[in-house]
Amino acid sequence: MAVSGQTTNQEAADDPDVLRLLEDLREKSGLKRDELLSRKIAGVLRQWPVIERAARVDDLVARPHSDPVWLAFVEAVTVHETYFFRDPGQLAVLAQDILPAMLAAKASAGRRSLRVWSAGCASGEEAYTVAMLALDAIAERGESLAAWSVTVVGSDISRAIVARAAEGIYGGPGLNAFRRMLVRHAVHFEDCGDDHPGRRRISGRLSELVRFRQHNLMDTDPPQTGFDIALCRNVFIYFDDAAQKRAVATLHRGLAAGGFLLLGVTDRLAPGSGFVREASGTAVIYRRAGTS
Repeated sequence: MAVSGQTTNQEAADDPDVLRLLEDLREKSGLKRDELLSRKIAGVLRQWPVIERAARVDDLVARPHSDPVWLAFVEAVTVHETYFFRDPGQLAVLAQDILPAMLAAKASAGRRSLRVWSAGCASGEEAYTVAMLALDAIAERGESLAAWSVTVVGSDISRAIVARAAEGIYGGPGLNAFRRMLVRHAVHFEDCGDDHPGRRRISGRLSELVRFRQHNLMDTDPPQTGFDIALCRNVFIYFDDAAQKRAVATLHRGLAAGGFLLLGVTDRLAPGSGFVREASGTAVIYRRAGTS
């Protein structure tokens, strides 16, 4: 018997309403069926009055993937834990190799623009991290940001989490979002004061570079095209094989020829994906086939 207020793996697996919503999530968002997701769905269902449950499940399944009610359900059953400068080994390759070479090539060609996509950005730390690295790379060239057009787009399936990322407020109780951030990057934050005690807000130039959009990687179209760099880290672990293939196709369409794709440490692309492997180990990096 389950402890009061909890659901066992078997109970969740045997619940027909849980199974219907699992399949709906797989079809609309690519989320694969696993025990954790089953328990989270069962936990949401427990909060609904029993007499309304069947009708609510029918209603959710009938809604399109862009519907706010359906997106709120996704928000309730997915996890959005991240922090600044996550996966330092990969970011070191980005900061020391990719960005300097890319900026030099663009400057030489007279195209001083940089466009980055952080897909599955959750609460935004990754998008802001890449923006900080871009600012560092430009400064190391002895140039000012005014000489460059830099845009970082963060996207996530959850409207609520994207809105939170756009606020750019971090800190407070719980896991420390700043635990890997260097002291020199503190210049990009300001204390929130009495509005949010103990928290810090993105400020200055950094807040001007990063924009957020709600986007489902199962969509055919990316939020924009022509990105120089795309990051989709710690996202594929939630997808089944078919969903990963769809997401890779969307990322491919979003990147410019020769653009870089940074994935999570456990992610690998199959042959025929349109990408060529550039780095391995903890820095899983691919490049879109073709030349820019």
